[in-house]
Amino acid sequence: MHVLELEPETFWVPHRGQCQGFTSSLPGLINHRSQPKLLHGVGAPFGGGVQQSAAHRAALGRDIAALQPAWISDHLSFNQFAPMNGSTQTLATGFFLPPAQCPDGVTQAAAQIRHRRATTGVGVAFETPVSYLPPRPTEMSDGDFAAQVAEAADCGIVLDLHNLLCNERNGRQSVENFCAAIPLHRVWEIHVAGGEAQRGFWLDAHSGLVEPNLMAILAEIVPHLPSLGAIIFEIQPDRVASTGLPAIGKMLERLNRIWETAVRSAAVVTDNPACTRTVDPVTPSLWEHALGAALTGTEPPAYPPELANWFHSAEPALELYRYLAQEGRASALVDTAPRTIRSLLTNMGEARTRDVLGQFWRVATPAYTSSEEALAFLDFLSAGGFAEPRLDADIASDRSRLMHWGEEEARMPFA
Repeated sequence: MHVLELEPETFWVPHRGQCQGFTSSLPGLINHRSQPKLLHGVGAPFGGGVQQSAAHRAALGRDIAALQPAWISDHLSFNQFAPMNGSTQTLATGFFLPPAQCPDGVTQAAAQIRHRRATTGVGVAFETPVSYLPPRPTEMSDGDFAAQVAEAADCGIVLDLHNLLCNERNGRQSVENFCAAIPLHRVWEIHVAGGEAQRGFWLDAHSGLVEPNLMAILAEIVPHLPSLGAIIFEIQPDRVASTGLPAIGKMLERLNRIWETAVRSAAVVTDNPACTRTVDPVTPSLWEHALGAALTGTEPPAYPPELANWFHSAEPALELYRYLAQEGRASALVDTAPRTIRSLLTNMGEARTRDVLGQFWRVATPAYTSSEEALAFLDFLSAGGFAEPRLDADIASDRSRLMHWGEEEARMPFA
């Protein structure tokens, strides 16, 4: 293992379950390791209009000071939105969503990246996002948007090739055309992963080995990336056993051989095609509110007819996002309220438990941290009059555990 890349928020503990500050266990766990370190955020992406919170900024700053990462990165996506109703409230979406690919979206994302660099004092890169949405007729292409953000922010790029392959297979821009549009000398890092088909889409599921087609794409592009500093293989922990360590090890050997071509090959830097300027009636704030409302079930904004027509065509993708967000919320509750979930499953069975979760999701938008989400769920059950054996005792036990949330139990999965 030549480099350690870590998601800092997954090691943060919200103080007493409140999003007012975080304690990080990350430095104490890995500071003794000699490998170069990278921090890859999952809590404050660059693609939206909601600013990084002071609590998030402070915790990230402490991790950076302790670990001295070569650079930090986050996603060119958004996971919070501000409804266009005059309120100062922001809501979490429960899942990463693609940003508004328009000139104002470029300006917004570039400002977020520049601010992150100014407040942290380290190099910053954005990850190329996955999008399950069909293209809008007036939006920038995926590659043009990423290229303009990178140039406007003067930053690095985390080229997630599997995200791009998902986009291509789901009807968006091809991997080849995307890579032809971006400034290759800004690629600092590559991500690769395995995926799977579900509900008519190819998902960025991190579910297994890198497929041969993607490995070939990787081998072709690496010699042309003069600033490449890392290749990261991503896999979900619960998929390691079924994939098999021998198979993973063999694949990592192949990745190492490809990595060596970046060291030995002469770098090729070419001029990138000029990015297409577009006129788009959809503003970032309108886009974020519209998508956020579609996922959370809150009141949507008024939007022009062309966007209304597009939303109709995008409904299968929006339904997929709702499903993925709900599965993420359910999985988090298994970790944060285990006694309560076990009690519900034992007494109600899976179908009725999912119905109860559905009732909760209809009345509660996602919380920013999983501990806040769990406390809201326990409050919902306590107020709902569910008369299942031992449920009240299990709710009380999980509530006590959450109020004394230990560092060894830190989770922050809602990205």
